[in-house]
Amino acid sequence: MWEGRLRFEARHPTARGASVERPLRPARFVAVALVDSAGRPLAEGRTDHEGRFRLPGAPSASALRVTAHAADEGLEVQVATDVAGQHVHTLGVALGPPGAPLEVTVGDETPEGFAGALHIADTMLRGLRTAKTWGGEALPPLTVRWGRGVTTNWSFYLGERPAHSGRFAIELLGGEPGRQGSTDTDEHDEAIMLHELGHYVFDRWTGNSSLGGGHPAAAMIDPGLAWEEGRATWFATTALGDDAYEDTIGLEPGGRLRIGYHLEDSPSGVHGNGSELSVSALLWDLSDGTPGLPDRDGDGVQLAPSVILQAMVSLGRSPGAYPCMAAFLRHLVDRGALPEDRVRALLRHGGEPSALLPRAGESAWPWDLMVPGRAGGKIDGVTNPAPSGGVPRPENGFDAVHVYRVHLPSRARFRARLTIEGTGRPEDRSDLDLELRDTHAETLASSRGRGPVETFTRELPPGWYLVYVRDGATTGDRANYTLTVSTVP
Repeated sequence: MWEGRLRFEARHPTARGASVERPLRPARFVAVALVDSAGRPLAEGRTDHEGRFRLPGAPSASALRVTAHAADEGLEVQVATDVAGQHVHTLGVALGPPGAPLEVTVGDETPEGFAGALHIADTMLRGLRTAKTWGGEALPPLTVRWGRGVTTNWSFYLGERPAHSGRFAIELLGGEPGRQGSTDTDEHDEAIMLHELGHYVFDRWTGNSSLGGGHPAAAMIDPGLAWEEGRATWFATTALGDDAYEDTIGLEPGGRLRIGYHLEDSPSGVHGNGSELSVSALLWDLSDGTPGLPDRDGDGVQLAPSVILQAMVSLGRSPGAYPCMAAFLRHLVDRGALPEDRVRALLRHGGEPSALLPRAGESAWPWDLMVPGRAGGKIDGVTNPAPSGGVPRPENGFDAVHVYRVHLPSRARFRARLTIEGTGRPEDRSDLDLELRDTHAETLASSRGRGPVETFTRELPPGWYLVYVRDGATTGDRANYTLTVSTVP
């Protein structure tokens, strides 16, 4: 019998980067195996909650193989260098004398960063367990693509990969090759890991209303994007039991924080339905004060995270659901989770505008448009500060993107026509674009010309759809428009 314990070095965020301090943590519920000299498995098992393992004796065993694959209670996550999970991080450990206990300590200084892979697996399993506790069911298996020098773009939730496989994928930053000390790596940023996991949780259970793109805290952004990013941050901090949200770049003392704030402090100064920080701060205030979630500002509301998640699920199942923060607050009141006066008091407490709780029957976003119908407005990705507050954001700002929800009761050929007051050319800053999306934010049709009219026609089954009018250039446009929607033979 071979017995032992597996631990790894972890780091935590500091103001000067990921910590020099590297406390040891147990590698919990990860796969271990005794293998022969050819790498063939002879005995397989998993570590327990303390990182301990026991494997039956195998006389021809030459090494212990550890795989960054954690599984427990129907939950499963693996860390690999590819999204399909074909190349999972593994580590070989030489065996000592037969019967001698194996004390395996995985340091964080190795170029491959196996300690980082174990930290990711452990953190993601913790988040999956949290989601299961709140939601009552296990999510499908997850692959995290990560590697030092492998993932250098950004951290993303990637959706189902490969398509129709039943497995889902997240990509986490691993930093530039050989430069853990100075580039952005996320293997020890637990809040960032769990933020991306939050996207996975909500996508599977409640839907997605985000058009994507960057989301700087100093800008008012598209309310659907703000909702998805803000609630992913709330999931991360709530799963950790701490309102600190931090993302490190490099190692201390030469590193820094890319992101570092507390949700209770509401740091950006930009508030409202298009503020990512308003979303995360309000959701924290709704849930803090419940067991394990400290309430520093005494906001007086305590809703269990499970109640909040279930409200998100029920909202996501309502006809035409394409939620934002305002829609969620209205939903909480309408389903009796909180009285309206408590929500309005919470908004005042956090310095949020009263419009974040629309009146019963109203839709703050998106705007409902009958078919046939007409609407008009002004796209503005230029004015600084933006009309809604913060810096202008042509790509996906609150003022640069207008969203209309339409309903087709039966199959039809749907037509949208955008008439721009101007030439529609980028050089005149009147280049507007037109898009059609479904209620999962998938683009179905678009018109991105360089003229005063944009139009598309698309045959659609019955259902709810979103028509986007948006700034067509990253440098910014500002123009009035008229949108008409209809069905045609």
